[in-house]
Amino acid sequence: MKLIPTYIAITALLSSMSVYAAETQTEKHLDDPTRIMTKMGAGYDGELTINGSIGLDETRMLRGQINADASEWQLGGSWLFEKGILNAYLNGHEERTTYNLGTYVSLSLMGVDTGKWMVFPMAGVSFVDGKKDNDNSTGAYLGAFAIRPIDAQWSVVTYAGGSIGSNDYSSYWLGAGASYKFTPKHSIRLMGSYSEDNYRTDNKLSISYSYEL
Repeated sequence: MKLIPTYIAITALLSSMSVYAAETQTEKHLDDPTRIMTKMGAGYDGELTINGSIGLDETRMLRGQINADASEWQLGGSWLFEKGILNAYLNGHEERTTYNLGTYVSLSLMGVDTGKWMVFPMAGVSFVDGKKDNDNSTGAYLGAFAIRPIDAQWSVVTYAGGSIGSNDYSSYWLGAGASYKFTPKHSIRLMGSYSEDNYRTDNKLSISYSYEL
């Protein structure tokens, strides 16, 4: 697969960096995309979904998600570094399977003043394996994830991004919503999202619950 040499090169480069996080994981916001945690959860977006993650140690995590009839799923892992996190994952549905290698970085940890917002740019490479006679594609994506804490319980969450690839492939996605923390371990999130690529369009309103172990 074309992504394997890229993955090896990025992993070798990042291995030479410090892997000790500047913040402990418990100090990070519950929606922080660089947080390593063990959790389980469920949601509903027109279909029941089950999700979870397993923190292998302070810097590595496995995670996955699947819907009730297993027609949509996601599986991957993360590796935390001082300024951000490296994610390798794949997700799929009946039209395509996508292999992704990318990262989130924290602007605040890089010395950028983002005010009351917590901003995490994201970037990566992807390979789209088309099904049902759809073309394959190799490309890259860019985007950002942002959190605006309102108080100790409520936060606004938003994200947006897009990708381009070979064979005229393109996609974009965006979403916004709010999360509420009942306790340090129990939380819910309500999100509206929209995504579109060459194969399909999704417009969803979802609610999810998670319990951190």
